[in-house]
Amino acid sequence: MILCGILCVILFAGMILLRRQVFWERVRSPCYIFWAFSFMGFLAAASGNGEADAIASGQVARNDPGDGMLETEAYVYLHEEETEYPVTIAIPERKFQKEEEQKLLAEAEEEMKASFCGENPSLDRISSNPRVLESYRDGKVSAEWMFSETDIISMEGEIFWEEMTKERQKVKAFVEFKCGGSEAFHEFSFWIVSKEKSKREKTVSKIKEQIAMQDETEKVVRLPDSVAGQKITWRGAEATQELEILGLGAIASFAAFYTAKEQKEKQKQKRKRNLLLSYPEFVSKLSLLLGAGMTISGALRKMNQMYQKKQETGGRKEEVYEELHRMVCEMDNGMGEFRAYQDFSERCDLQPYRKLVSLLTAGQKAGSRKLMEKLNEEADRVFLERKNAARRLGEEAGTKMLFPMMLLLVIVMAIVIVPAFLSIYGT
Repeated sequence: MILCGILCVILFAGMILLRRQVFWERVRSPCYIFWAFSFMGFLAAASGNGEADAIASGQVARNDPGDGMLETEAYVYLHEEETEYPVTIAIPERKFQKEEEQKLLAEAEEEMKASFCGENPSLDRISSNPRVLESYRDGKVSAEWMFSETDIISMEGEIFWEEMTKERQKVKAFVEFKCGGSEAFHEFSFWIVSKEKSKREKTVSKIKEQIAMQDETEKVVRLPDSVAGQKITWRGAEATQELEILGLGAIASFAAFYTAKEQKEKQKQKRKRNLLLSYPEFVSKLSLLLGAGMTISGALRKMNQMYQKKQETGGRKEEVYEELHRMVCEMDNGMGEFRAYQDFSERCDLQPYRKLVSLLTAGQKAGSRKLMEKLNEEADRVFLERKNAARRLGEEAGTKMLFPMMLLLVIVMAIVIVPAFLSIYGT
């Protein structure tokens, strides 16, 4: 107990001091859990020590009546043998004395009289289910009920209003109280009064009576046009399914949100794939133009011009050249080359383009000869990677075509087999 108590205090103080530390978020949950278990260990040890002290004193308190038998573990030490044995002690619960039982029976009867009516005003006017309990005095006294009119009221106190043939019905109740070895009987009467129907219930009841009075052999049931001297008109119930529609709307909204998210992710992946596929050609063109003696800025502008001419003739758009066109426009608007190159690599957001930009930046400082060597090496490497990527995409396409081919095979087999079976069984 002492160890658990010390740990609880230390952990509590440590958690207060560590709340402002950076790593608190990582250790918060383990600290809370360990503190909770330490506290439970402290409580368990405290309750166990209470029993241990009682056993050591030689006097163990019995459980109160109704709490059940007390079972506890103890150790007995024999002084002559100088030996200790474990013993499981089972102590029956305390029983009431005769005077206590009689007192509890009387109190239970008074409690029953006070609680039986429940929400009803008195025994002369029971218009709702009375309170029929199985025990009183916090479970120390049990009760068994019986009623004279079992077709109107059940042993649990539920009134069957549809069985009421009179406005007032007298019922006798018999209740037997038991406490330990003592018993007591009580008998009393009460009146069940039919519930007074509301104006709406009376009107609906009269309409149903008029419909029930019609001849059941007729094909058409004539709905009454008046009730209690009042003219009435009828209207069919509207087939509204608001909850179902709202539920479908919620599902559709979630599906649309999820589909839009998936579509956006697919477009992002498609863009990255196109950028990777265009990278070898982009590097090869840049290396070729630089080898022709052009500067880096001039080579990039020339590649942009070639792409724009292709667009004017109906060429397809390519993501890398769209980003290149944006980069050239930024440089024309006064942005520095290094800054434009960095923005270009961030928009492409792929490792090969980051490497290319780093090569271009280094080439501006170290000279075009080393840049050409690096670009040629990069072009050879990415060309091999593109061949591998093309091979991989071809394998994926072949896998995707497997299901349609199997479906076509099943259709062809059905076209061949079904007429054969029809011709066999037809003859």
